Amino acid sequence: MKMPAESDPVRVDGRMLHVDHLRGLVILGLILFHTARLFDDDPWHMKDAGQYLAADILVAVFNVVQMPLLFLLTGLTIHFSLQKRTAGRFVQERGLRLLLPLVVGILVAVVPQVWVERIAHGLPGRSSPIDFDGGFLAFYPQFFQCCYPAANFSWHHLWFLVYLLAYSLALLPIFLLLRRAIWPKRLAEKLANGFGLCLLGLPVILAEVALRRSFPQTHALIDDWANHAHYGLLILIGWMIAASPLLATAVKRYGGYFLGAAVLLICLWLGLMLSGIRPTLEIRLILRTAAEWSALLGALGVGAAYLNRPLPFLTGFGRLSFPFYIFHQTAIVLLGYLFLAWSEQPLLKFLAIAGLSFAISLGLSRLVGTNRITAMLFGMR
Repeated sequence: MKMPAESDPVRVDGRMLHVDHLRGLVILGLILFHTARLFDDDPWHMKDAGQYLAADILVAVFNVVQMPLLFLLTGLTIHFSLQKRTAGRFVQERGLRLLLPLVVGILVAVVPQVWVERIAHGLPGRSSPIDFDGGFLAFYPQFFQCCYPAANFSWHHLWFLVYLLAYSLALLPIFLLLRRAIWPKRLAEKLANGFGLCLLGLPVILAEVALRRSFPQTHALIDDWANHAHYGLLILIGWMIAASPLLATAVKRYGGYFLGAAVLLICLWLGLMLSGIRPTLEIRLILRTAAEWSALLGALGVGAAYLNRPLPFLTGFGRLSFPFYIFHQTAIVLLGYLFLAWSEQPLLKFLAIAGLSFAISLGLSRLVGTNRITAMLFGMR
């Protein structure tokens, strides 16, 4: 894929190859994240009979970094995409690379997840505990009853494609204005230092404090305003970093320091949560978002230093990452249901589901890539 929606812009400039690699690492990491969702204590589409603290910690750490990093990288790649495409061509590509795989992904990869959730009678922790008696073919027509969680129709993990499409279209006029303006370049020059990079993430922290209490995360698009502000700002900041060589150089220079700060902040945040100490929501949001911003700058800076060259497997994975993203959660949910009776050796069970999900997702991704039509349907270049 390049991740949902990203075309080839990072390949235009070899200096940006690390963006492609970072995206691939995040998507591969989703195997661990969504497998852990089987074992943590929050509701999900399929839950294991046992819940474990280690899974809660793994999910919490991934939640700080993974999706924000994908949106930040999206901003960088949009900048390069618009350098070689007209606005009309950009919109056309977004539709082909996002809307078409979204529809196909819902019909192919989401329906089985909802069906398994429905036939898992009495299993605690399901996001939508509606029971169904019958096979997959009998359930398929009922999937289109709207909308989840009160009914069946959902986009599940493909919410990311929905949001990318919405943000790409909504922010396009802003990008077209910014690339003609002088002030973004001057602002970037002033922020191209360690303190300035801290200030660059301040709008994201303020958006969280202002909106998160009133708008908890839903992934339903229409009522997810805290996420829209958060992710939209990250895309704009990513665009700004890509547009300013000075800012990109500063990120690379200070990336290691920010990565170290991220480790400390995440440990502090986790420590507060695990200790039972409950500061106010605003304090928790500030600490968590500061940890996120430090981790994003650290990942981008360290990636620019060490991932900016062809790498075994990871470079070739870029083309497969879009269908891999579409298939991976379906494999995890189905395997979680098939292995439900496996009640001992939870770590071995986790590793088995993660390993099999990786192999299945990679195999299916390579399969759809062998045909031009299926490759197009699943968003591959």
